Amino acid sequence: MTLTWPASGGIAAQRQRLQDDAAQDGLPESLARGLFWLPLTSLLLLVGSAVFFRPEYDKLLHEDWPVEWAQFAGCLFVCFLALMSVRPALRRGQPVLAVALLLGGLAWFFLAGEEISWAQRVFGWATPEGFEGNRQAETNLHNFNSGFDPEALFRGIQVVIGLVMVGLSLYGRLGNVRPDSFWRIVAPALCTIPLFLTIAGYRFLALFVPESFGFFGRLQEWAEFCQYAGLTVALSGIYFAVRPASEPTGETARHASRNSGQRDWRQLLVPAVIVLAITVVFAVLTPFSGIVPGNAPGQGN
Repeated sequence: MTLTWPASGGIAAQRQRLQDDAAQDGLPESLARGLFWLPLTSLLLLVGSAVFFRPEYDKLLHEDWPVEWAQFAGCLFVCFLALMSVRPALRRGQPVLAVALLLGGLAWFFLAGEEISWAQRVFGWATPEGFEGNRQAETNLHNFNSGFDPEALFRGIQVVIGLVMVGLSLYGRLGNVRPDSFWRIVAPALCTIPLFLTIAGYRFLALFVPESFGFFGRLQEWAEFCQYAGLTVALSGIYFAVRPASEPTGETARHASRNSGQRDWRQLLVPAVIVLAITVVFAVLTPFSGIVPGNAPGQGN
């Protein structure tokens, strides 16, 4: 069934449309609402912490602190989901999607490595030769200080990804496409649109906010986290969309017709546990590496 955005009906109708759309992906109503409002609610919490607990706010958004590690976990989990979906996509007769998932999985693995300087601050090994131009003196590519600014390229790619995901969501969910088509499979749930718009909104405002305004600069970590959260939901939807549906039995069969978007989220438990374990171990080891991140207090930006 193709969704079309209601021309009228007020806020209640729009909210119901979002809930119905999320239900097709097996997302509970409470989770869909939480995802939709996550950028705003988390921003308000960060603003409040910046006003009343500024030192804690700065620490929260520094490297090797919770938001940074959440970004790493998000990148790694998206990588797992993408690679786990390649083979089912091929079996479903979606070779273009399979190639995109493979390339995307490798790209997000690269990004996860870049987030933690390829575990340099975890294991404490010295920066190898050839990275002298890195302004944080670490083993990563996005902080090189040369004629070409790779970090500017990454920022641009982030905006493009966010806007593309918004476009896919609107077209695949509201356009006249078949439920089993490529465009419908890759379309994120409508409730993720605010998550993907966050990075574009932040980058736009950054054009007018001076770099000396440190509070705003720290919010980059928040905007990136929102995008990774949206990608996690989007890739989870693709993973379930390309996998063959299991035949319901017993009690499950009696209730299957009530929820056509039912998902067995336990299938994602193993990769989630692996990602969580890696993240926790790395986070625990990092303080003992003896390497201070380049954007720590007193270490520049």
